[in-house]
Amino acid sequence: MTGSPGAPDPRRGTRRAARAVVPWLLVTGLGAVAALVIARRFEAMRGAEAIVWRSPRALWLVAAAGLVGVVGFHLQRRRAAAMAFSQTHLVRRIGGLAWLSDLPAVLRVLAVAALAVALARPETYRTLKHEIDTIDIMLVVDMSKSMEETDLPRDRLDAAQRVIRRFLRRSSHDRIGLVVFGQQAMLQCPLTLDTKVLEQVVTDLAIGDVPELGTAIGDGLGLALSQLRDDRRDLAPGEVPTKSKVVILLSDGDSNWVTRFEPDESARVARDMGVKVYTVLVGREESDLFGGMSVNPATLRSIAAVTGGEFFRATDYDSFDRGFQTVRSKLDTTKRVEIERIPDKQMFVPLALLAAILLGLELVLSHTRLRRLP
Repeated sequence: MTGSPGAPDPRRGTRRAARAVVPWLLVTGLGAVAALVIARRFEAMRGAEAIVWRSPRALWLVAAAGLVGVVGFHLQRRRAAAMAFSQTHLVRRIGGLAWLSDLPAVLRVLAVAALAVALARPETYRTLKHEIDTIDIMLVVDMSKSMEETDLPRDRLDAAQRVIRRFLRRSSHDRIGLVVFGQQAMLQCPLTLDTKVLEQVVTDLAIGDVPELGTAIGDGLGLALSQLRDDRRDLAPGEVPTKSKVVILLSDGDSNWVTRFEPDESARVARDMGVKVYTVLVGREESDLFGGMSVNPATLRSIAAVTGGEFFRATDYDSFDRGFQTVRSKLDTTKRVEIERIPDKQMFVPLALLAAILLGLELVLSHTRLRRLP
């Protein structure tokens, strides 16, 4: 018996259930094969480096592949209209491929999943080690009221700032700190390798940051020397003390205030520490109407001579730059190891290529016998 004409055919329900499961089985099987191939490709590409995901949140887009599958395997099929065939042998001819009619949609699902993983940007990094010659430099800048004099373009402080900024751009591998002084001295920036931050600190300097009614050159130099002392407690693990330490002192040279140290006293301490002090005169050496000097270069010359440094003028930056670079080449530098991680291999390329191949196959198969009939 075949049952009454109005009774539901149980075999039809079984076929429908099978048709609903088959595309997901194809996705699982083909996806597993593709994942295995990509994993082996990744293993061969990365070498000893670990894979880093630059945009790991993009992996959530894999859920979009499941949504594409639901639409392609179920919702689109329900919306499809039925077609009546006058000759049933046409349907029998393609009936053997009916089970594979969802293959284009399967390829589309896998392509979306591959693109989602590619958008997560898997890549490897290579670790490079550089040995860099470095010295420790403390900048000491006069911020007294006399630095507002306009015998240099804009004023003396602006001239000093321009000299320092140009110097910082040439000293990217050195540790540099900053002390400012007027009536008293203040540490503005400890020794650092971040010259860009220090350059911004120098740019923002303004008269009034420290009490400006006085010029305590000795105190400013003394504070800078205290930052250069070989205190191993401040060293990072594995870091060695820097052999060469220098001070660059920028002032108009008119020392008229003492809190703790006279300029010559600080100069002798620097000499005993083996710290050379390079002094830069900020201002013009010209006599006024009464025969006096607008600046006092004698103090700066004396400090440079006592410590074995050199004396320069801010009005002639090129000579200062050439002179300091020449002296720097004679100093005993310290080899500092700098570790840098740079991108090495972009691992998303095979995934993007796989997605393009799958989409191309889908386009081809959708125009063959595997196309879905309306």
